[in-house]
Amino acid sequence: MASGPRIGPDPIPLSALVSYVRHPAGDMPPYSNRVMTDQELADIYAFLESLPTAADASTIPLLH
Repeated sequence: MASGPRIGPDPIPLSALVSYVRHPAGDMPPYSNRVMTDQELADIYAFLESLPTAADASTIPLLH
């Protein structure tokens, strides 16, 4: 089973995300600064940070 860095909620630090995108492990191709700028990565990171955490399953009536 493949896995990557945790991106949400509570994503990995921005520096770790940038490092992973620039020098990924596994089959993911690297994204150079020409493909995705540091500012674009920072914008994606800001979006990921804005995502709310999921509700606890015990608070969802449909799951009871």
